[in-house]
Amino acid sequence: MSRPQLNIKFDGEGEKELLETVKTRAQDERISLKEFVLDALKNRLIVHLATQSTQSTQPKPAVTKLEVDELKRRIVDIQISLMNEVRKDRKQIAALAEAIALIESRLDVLDPPNIVTVEDSQARQSRQRETWENDAVEFLDAISWGDDNG
Repeated sequence: MSRPQLNIKFDGEGEKELLETVKTRAQDERISLKEFVLDALKNRLIVHLATQSTQSTQPKPAVTKLEVDELKRRIVDIQISLMNEVRKDRKQIAALAEAIALIESRLDVLDPPNIVTVEDSQARQSRQRETWENDAVEFLDAISWGDDNG
């Protein structure tokens, strides 16, 4: 009757040092080199089997074309909703900018910084209103998203 045999040649770089380390560890644990190598092989197999079993028990996601199409449709709906919100915000920002310009012009009338002629105050109010309108338009242009129609 033949006995199973495993012959390993240690002739590569670092393999001789590995063999010496294995021999030293086996002596430290007071077991034979054969027992140490067999234990190392068993431990490696156990780790490999444990890894395989956890991977095989985890369900693999199966995504159907119908699910992908539904997700795409939902993404498009969300994008459309977001664009509508941006358009509403742009209109509100423009209205707020106009209201702020009006308030500032009224503040100048109520409490003029210096006693100035009426013509200078009116010219300043007109200039401020134009500045606010121009700033609002520049701001809205800077944040414009989507098509140019909306």
